[in-house]
This record gives sequence, C-alpha cells and structure tokens, in this order.
Amino acid sequence: MLTTNAETNPLLGQREVQTVAPGVFTIGLQGNSLAVETGQGLLVVDAGPAPQLVRPALDRLRKHTDEPVRWIVYSHGHLGYNYGVPGFLEAAEERGEARPTVIAHENVVRRYRRYLETAGLQNHLNARQFRRPVEDFPTAPPLTFPDQTYTESLTLGGTGRTVRLLWSPSETDDVTAVWLPGERILYASAAVINGIPNIGTPMRTLRDTVRWADTLDRLAALDPAIVIPEFGPAIREGAVEQLTATAAALRWLRGAVVERLNQGMAVDEVVHDIDYPTELFDVPWMAENYGHRDFVVRDIARSESGWWDGNPTHLHPSRPTVAAGVRADAITDKQAVLDQAGRLRDEGRVQEALHVIDLLAMAPGDDTHVALARKLKSDLCALRKEQATSYVSRSCYGSAD
Repeated sequence: MLTTNAETNPLLGQREVQTVAPGVFTIGLQGNSLAVETGQGLLVVDAGPAPQLVRPALDRLRKHTDEPVRWIVYSHGHLGYNYGVPGFLEAAEERGEARPTVIAHENVVRRYRRYLETAGLQNHLNARQFRRPVEDFPTAPPLTFPDQTYTESLTLGGTGRTVRLLWSPSETDDVTAVWLPGERILYASAAVINGIPNIGTPMRTLRDTVRWADTLDRLAALDPAIVIPEFGPAIREGAVEQLTATAAALRWLRGAVVERLNQGMAVDEVVHDIDYPTELFDVPWMAENYGHRDFVVRDIARSESGWWDGNPTHLHPSRPTVAAGVRADAITDKQAVLDQAGRLRDEGRVQEALHVIDLLAMAPGDDTHVALARKLKSDLCALRKEQATSYVSRSCYGSAD
C-alpha cells in the first residue's frame, strides 16, 4: 500500500476540502478526489490509498454536505487509488445508509486481474517509483472490484444534478472523466495532471500518445468552463486552450519522432535530435514535474519498433553479471576509469561520467576498484537526482542510493 504520508507520496492531494462550485468539492484522498452532490446522494471519485484516511476525510466533508455517499467511481485502475473503499462501506453501514455502488470502466476489471497476477512485480515497480521499501506494499493488493461497469458513457442522476461518466482513455485504457453538463464542470481524471502527460514512464506498459490526444480533443469539445485535473488547482481560465494545446503538442511530437524513425535513427539519437517548439512545450501545463518529454519520445518509438537497440552485442547478450565481469577484466588500468569518471563529474558532465563508471560499477565481486566504482556511481546518481525535474526520474536515480 502506498504510504499515507503526503511528504513521501506525491499522489496524495490537499487535505482540506476545496469548494469548486456549489455542491462540487475536492477532498484530497488521492490527488483531487472529487465529491459531487447530486440530490440523490454523493458521487465520490477515488477512495484514496487506505481505509483509515476515509473517516477524517468524511468528517471534513460533512461540514459542507450531509448527503449520503451513493456512488464511488474509479478514475482509473492504478493501484492505491481506491484501497479506501472499505472505509466508505463501513461508514455507510454505521450511518444506516445503503451500501454505495462502486462504478468503473469495464477495462478496470481486466487491469485488476492482471495486477493480482503480477503483484510481486507491481510491488517492486512501486517501491522504486515511490521511494518506499518493497515491504511497505501488501503481498496481494487489497482491490475492491466494481459493482457496475460501463463501456462508453454512463449517466447518473434522474433528478437533481446530472452527472455523466465518460470513457477517456489516456494514461490508462480505463480512465473515467466526470462531466457536469449543467455547470460545464469537467473532472478530467488521469487525462489531465497539470504537467506533461505521463506517457512513457520508465517502468510501465506502453501508453498511446495519439489516443491520449484524441481524448483531450473530445473533452475540449464539451467546452468546459472549469476543468479539475487529477492533480493541481482547478483550471478556471483557458481550460479549453490547455486541453487542445496539449493534444497538439502530443501530435506534433509523434510526427517528429516518426519522421526521424523513418530516417533510420535509433531512439537515443531521436531523443537528442528534436528541437521542441516553445509555443507547444514551454508552457506551464507541459512542465516536466512528473513525466518528461524524453519519456514520451521513447514510448512513441517503442510503439513502432521492437526492443532491440540495433547493437548486435545486445541481440543475445550474456547474463548481466557475466558481461559486466568480462568488461571489467579487460580493463588493465581500472584506476584510470575511476579518475576519468571523477574528472567528468568535476566538469559537470555527470551523465557522461555515468557511462564511464559503468565499465566497472556493474561488475560482480568485491574488487577494490569495483567497490570504489559502485560508490562513485551512487554519488553520480545523487547528482543526477538533484538535476532531474521529473519526480519519476528522481525516484529512478534515487534507487541507486
């Protein structure tokens, strides 16, 4: 389970209830968890990472509304976003209220089954991405499968406020956006995070860049007056512009990557060859605070090609420790490698120093020079962590500490 400490879990939202509009609140259980009065009960989006967080959140919410929770909607199927569902069910039972109905897009069911099958892998990935010991995560994720699913859209509320759930594939193929047509308020869910779209994150499965752009354009066509992103403040000015401009940036980037792939460039060459238009990428909503433009490039390339980087050495490689060992054995002056890496570091060329130090640092055994190389690599990764803007990049560099 993800930590419930806001300082170490970037997914937790602001704890205090924020009123977006009359009867529309963000409650901070997970990012901008949403609560909407419908006249037939509350709709809550995302129950948070732990049941014990629910009671305090409901106590804060009850200062604004006393409607019972009728529906719990999953914004998407990523682990941790809805571990708090049992807390809502328990609270409803204690108040003598009907059990809330849990609703999600139909693809959440398939995702949850996959997560149960790969629970150990997910724990290792999450431990690295969120900088927690793997032991902090449950052996089996405490998933609550939805009571009701939908395919394209679902309208809730026959009287009172109308709420539409819209399939909005973007970060995942099971994202649900929430549209309040009467007020033109859009909860954009994982499709909008007030930063560059989280495509190509290093440890996750492929995400479809064009599909994400298509979703943003469809959401923009609703002409929302207010957009509530998954994270960050509500967008009250230029909401449609942000949606359409983000979609345009993603489409431009796909075109730029494909153009270079067609020229025979390898992905590492593509990453360093692109000049990004400032009007599309040097804007606040494309900030690289969680994702990164390099990640998007790599995911686009990955969607059009295989895993091989074109180096024949890597086609049928030896075990990593064997390959690293023979490389280290071939170096007759190991101190020279350490010295060169140190010089590059001192010149501020930290990434180049990492390339050099890997000649020794990956080797097995307790050779003195290898041990020194590992220590230097750890120091270099700490420097790269300080340089990185992306939370995920910092986590990956931090895993070498």
